[in-house]
Amino acid sequence: MRRLRLGQDALEMRALAGPWVYPIALAIASAAVALAEALAPARPQQRQWRRHLASDFVYLVFNGHLLGLLLYALAMRWVLPPIDDALARHGVIDVVYRNVAAEWPLWVQIGVALVLLDFAQWLIHNLLHRVPWLWELHKTHHTVADGEMDWIVSFRFHWLELVVYRIGLYLPLAFFGFAPAAVLVHAVVGTVVGHLNHSNLALGRGAWRYIFNSPRMHIWHHDAAANGRTTVNFGIIFSTWDWLFGTALLPDHPPVRLGFSDDAAMPGDFFGQQAWPLSRLVAPHAWLGSALGAGLIVGAWLFGHHGSAPARTPMFGETAAQSQPAEDHYRYARTPDAATIALAHFGDDARAAGFAHPDELVSVRELAAALGSPSLCIIDVRANRGFDTGHIPSAQRMERDGYSVSSPIAGLSRRADELEAALRRRGVGSSSVLVLYGDGGPEPYRLFWTLRVVGGYHARVLDGGLDAWKRAGHGLAAGPPRAVAFGDVTLTPTGTPALLWAQIAPTARTGAVLLDARSDREFSGSVQHPEAARAGHIPGARNLEWLALLRGADDSRLKPVAELRVALAGAGVDGSAPVITYCQTGTRSSLAWFAMRQAGMPDDQVINYNGSWSEYSRLDQP
Repeated sequence: MRRLRLGQDALEMRALAGPWVYPIALAIASAAVALAEALAPARPQQRQWRRHLASDFVYLVFNGHLLGLLLYALAMRWVLPPIDDALARHGVIDVVYRNVAAEWPLWVQIGVALVLLDFAQWLIHNLLHRVPWLWELHKTHHTVADGEMDWIVSFRFHWLELVVYRIGLYLPLAFFGFAPAAVLVHAVVGTVVGHLNHSNLALGRGAWRYIFNSPRMHIWHHDAAANGRTTVNFGIIFSTWDWLFGTALLPDHPPVRLGFSDDAAMPGDFFGQQAWPLSRLVAPHAWLGSALGAGLIVGAWLFGHHGSAPARTPMFGETAAQSQPAEDHYRYARTPDAATIALAHFGDDARAAGFAHPDELVSVRELAAALGSPSLCIIDVRANRGFDTGHIPSAQRMERDGYSVSSPIAGLSRRADELEAALRRRGVGSSSVLVLYGDGGPEPYRLFWTLRVVGGYHARVLDGGLDAWKRAGHGLAAGPPRAVAFGDVTLTPTGTPALLWAQIAPTARTGAVLLDARSDREFSGSVQHPEAARAGHIPGARNLEWLALLRGADDSRLKPVAELRVALAGAGVDGSAPVITYCQTGTRSSLAWFAMRQAGMPDDQVINYNGSWSEYSRLDQP
């Protein structure tokens, strides 16, 4: 489910580039600006090793990384579940989580996020100065005194101030649904500009001062004569908002003094400031204020990590498998309603990745969020009969004979009425959301294709299958499938022909690309499949083994769209002609069919040959 989750958007970058992207960017920016200050300071008399520097380093570490983790834990355990439940009860969940930007190109999302989120922050910054109780929190940042204005003080702010910003950004982030990468770029750019705004550097001259904030502008924001509540220059990244709305001030000289009228009453250390304004109650004893601040932070951390949402994969009455992956303490849906809400966001990750049919792909993260929904049906279609040893909790089993026949031609799809009965026995209803998974093999794609082409039914495939589920740290259930009530799903026969060679040949003879998804040894004829009548391949066919469309031996997710297109182009598939894909029984080729469609080829240009080599090798054909 794409939602703000008060800090998770940045954390979700682990799926794209690891969890340390922002901290590494923060370290690089800090080192670069600190070096620039040492080499070319605007105020040479200002000492780099100054008072409160150690406290500011604590701020840098805490507010730069640890605070995001703390707020993420608090939000996921205590804040967002009741919000989502309330939105669902009132029928406005889709109004809030519109994901307007989800299908935009990433570069457009980045540009819009930079401008939109910065304007929202400009508005919030104004409120921090104009609302009395918010100003009490924001005072922490304005304790920067003469001789202290340098890059590192940009992270000197009260922890509740970040909560205020996250609440203010909740609706725009939820409504637009920006990709995590776009949110991360905004965070990195904001950090770099924030460092520069507070730095001891002579920046902010020329035309760019009307676009970007600068040290020359921002130092006037800290002018003690303005007394905080009526100050100027509220811009974070862009100064444009201040120039447009009349809050810009840029004299040629710096302020006489930094701070605010009663700044001497504020504690000078990190923990004392984090407890403000409570620490004023023990003002005569500074150590008590520091202890109070430390206690508040530790208490918030413990509170955030002891929620009621289950940390281990729920089993729904099944027995946990003896062999389990390393649990990653993922927080699953607390209620069936919360799990059902997550169903509406299946495909968000695929959409952000640019796949042409994102609603047909479900990521491990999305499936885990929806585990426990009464509307969710999961079918395990592995061919290795390993279901009883370990499967995704609540899954049902369907082996190959449940959706294909063994004679007269091995692998041909069953009729629509047979498929309908098979789904009903596994609890699939008319309103069910069906997810298919395997162990990294092509079987779920074969069942997906069969249901779609024969029965007009649209299922979804778990990207990466069971291997990806285990690699993410989610648990497994063991034993036979749990008993479920019969479903009432209805399949509508499409009238599509059996897709045997007699139906395929006319298209094949009119310039279509024949794509063989078997191994190169089967293609060359050096190896004959046990169920084939002879070795070889259909004349004129090109070979692209189905494995070439997956990420690798240890990662059976589909390749990114750009890499899929490169792999397909290498086999002569460039979208200029229809493609007929085949293998031994139409199973491996169904993955190729799925991948070509996800790469953008139109449905009517891609055909999966149902009979495949199983039929063709028995025909009197060259």
